[in-house]
Amino acid sequence: MAWDTALARVIRETSRAEVNRKPQPWYRAEVVQVTPKLIFAIADKEFKFDSSTGLIMTATAKSKTWKVGMQAAALLHGAQLLVLDSL
Repeated sequence: MAWDTALARVIRETSRAEVNRKPQPWYRAEVVQVTPKLIFAIADKEFKFDSSTGLIMTATAKSKTWKVGMQAAALLHGAQLLVLDSL
């Protein structure tokens, strides 16, 4: 095997390992409460977010009428959850 082919394989395997090591980029958030506050939960309802605990919503998500049990695509960054849109 030529050295360039071997190098290409090593680079490919290294990049795959790096991708597998990164945390999940998005989450499926679920609405667990609507009134008096809108609350979303992720990770089997272990982590809950509302407006006072790091919930941020895009304009598209804010314009929706949310009901308990609805799901949304969301990004988690530190202690903040950004809700993008409903699924």
